[in-house]
Amino acid sequence: MKIKDNINTLSDLEDYLNKLIRKKNIFREQSFENLKQVLVNLKIKKPNKLISITGTNGKGSTAEILSRVLAKNKYEVGLLTSPHLVKFNERIRINNKNIDDSEMLNCLEEVDKLKDSKELNFYQIIAAAAFLFFSKKKLDVWILEVGLGGRLDPANYFDADISVITKIALDHENILGKGVENIGREKAGIFRTNQIVIFGEGSIPNSVSKIVEKLNVDLHKVDGTNIESAYFHKNSLGISKKIFELQFPEIDAKSELEKIDEFEFLGRNHLVLENLLLDVSHNSDSIENLKNFINKHYSAFKLNAIFTCNKEKQLPNILKPILNIIDDWYLPELNHPQIMKNIEIENYLVRKGKKVFCGYDISEINDIVNKTDKNTLFVAFGSFKLVGKFYEILNIKIENTK
Repeated sequence: MKIKDNINTLSDLEDYLNKLIRKKNIFREQSFENLKQVLVNLKIKKPNKLISITGTNGKGSTAEILSRVLAKNKYEVGLLTSPHLVKFNERIRINNKNIDDSEMLNCLEEVDKLKDSKELNFYQIIAAAAFLFFSKKKLDVWILEVGLGGRLDPANYFDADISVITKIALDHENILGKGVENIGREKAGIFRTNQIVIFGEGSIPNSVSKIVEKLNVDLHKVDGTNIESAYFHKNSLGISKKIFELQFPEIDAKSELEKIDEFEFLGRNHLVLENLLLDVSHNSDSIENLKNFINKHYSAFKLNAIFTCNKEKQLPNILKPILNIIDDWYLPELNHPQIMKNIEIENYLVRKGKKVFCGYDISEINDIVNKTDKNTLFVAFGSFKLVGKFYEILNIKIENTK
């Protein structure tokens, strides 16, 4: 699929990228080798500092914290993150400002021209465009959030100054393999010999320990912090603090992190209306964190859920942490090929004795939220796509500049 054959105006860019992401994205060695060759041809120049972050939970939050604090302290910072809430541009940022359409199109065209007939998946194309964009801007720091796994992720092309595993838990087993040992092995694929490595909360799988020993990495185990935040889990805060101490000692890490809630973080415990909370939690660990946040800040409210999830998710696993505190569930119609059918979610919730409301689109559910007593809190979670739709209909600008 050639870009010039599919995009005549910038308004076509979103359609083109949507078609790419819906293609089967294969994670395999040959595809990664293709990416390596394309990046060599693009003559990408690595920055002075590069941080790669993987993990089942908390990698996006950790990347956000690092990007905000470093930019505040006058570093020029590139951030590659995923997925996006509303526009693809959110995935590629400099100093927390999204890449604009014209720059994204130009970078995609350069990647397209040099990849020739080499097969790249969607994530590799976006990453290559991001690396090219960052390289042209001659930034101080790149923060690369691994999309999935680690070993075959585009971020693994580079030898990072610090590699981070935030946490290892069960998720994406259909791709990464069954169990934490297989998942850990894939994530530890980003390590390099004698590199600084930070591992966050939870036990370190044997598969990771073996790679640590083989590569003689400088391992730092971090188990949270006493710093409090309304938006972020202690794991992300603790990891960020350690990175600042090791690589940016001139920054007063404790002081900066204690003020982290001065920023606005979209999709993370975000109260967008008086009685509507948006959160992108989508696996059991992150939903457990959401439940703890609700119990701490909204224990006096009646709770209603607005929920959907990707079709590969196991409902008993991801909903177990929160099922006992919410009785009324609204299942919006999203009509997306990656989203689980509502009938499957409804059947499960009904078996658990829950009251389920189906057949509404997001706008109709938003009307219900507005008409409901303000002592009832609606919590929308389970999918980036769901949360993104609320930002769209509420006309909340997705630009992380605050």
